[in-house]
Amino acid sequence: MRRSALLLAAPMVTAVVFFLAPLLLLAQRSLATTTGAITLDHYARFFGDGYYLGGLGVTMGTAVLVTLITLACAYPVALQYWRASARVKSVLIILLLSPFYANIVVKVFGWMLILPTSWLNGYAGLLIVSVHRDLPFMVLLVAAAMSRIDREWIESAQMCGASPARILRTMIWPLSIPGVVSGCTLVFSVTMAAYVVPAIVGGPWRGRFLPVLLYQQMTIAQDWAFGAAIGVILLVASLIIIATGNWLIKHSKAGVLVREGFDA
Repeated sequence: MRRSALLLAAPMVTAVVFFLAPLLLLAQRSLATTTGAITLDHYARFFGDGYYLGGLGVTMGTAVLVTLITLACAYPVALQYWRASARVKSVLIILLLSPFYANIVVKVFGWMLILPTSWLNGYAGLLIVSVHRDLPFMVLLVAAAMSRIDREWIESAQMCGASPARILRTMIWPLSIPGVVSGCTLVFSVTMAAYVVPAIVGGPWRGRFLPVLLYQQMTIAQDWAFGAAIGVILLVASLIIIATGNWLIKHSKAGVLVREGFDA
């Protein structure tokens, strides 16, 4: 018992020092005035300004849209990966992991050479680059969930006369829900907090994303308190959306599949 406690102490201390403490400092800074008093003026300024509220809506809406597009693109790839032979899987896994070998800035500049000029500094280019960045995460998580599906179940359904479309709809899709939930949560979180993509290829949309606004307030305007308030709002909004999505899934038929998938 003592050895287990010592082994857990190191990661817990690391989490507190490098994760929880900075968040608490951010929250404290968002409530402080120049004299050190506590105030809610920074939050009142945010929610009282339509521009910042619109930025929150654009940020959340884009995160949801990118998540849905990424899922639509990743699911067929994950399905083919699951069905592929061992040799083909080894090639596919290299292709899936290859984007991680390059920094996000390098990948963005690569897309800047490919995208048409009309898309380069606009919302379409932002969506394309965001989906490309998030696609490997979604594919790998969905494929991991599919790997738990016993091939004998598929063969039994085929022997009973089930069509491929019906097998996909009634067996593969429900059993892959745990991976879909994990992938959507990760992609949504990454997109909500993304700064590089909207800052470089966002064009006129650049100033509508909260991470960019946060950066501008802290580095250009030197208003650290208001920037900290934007950061807290961004974090809380992300947690609310993720918690709401998980609650809806938990209280639906998919909730049973999710629990079974993670308990397996």
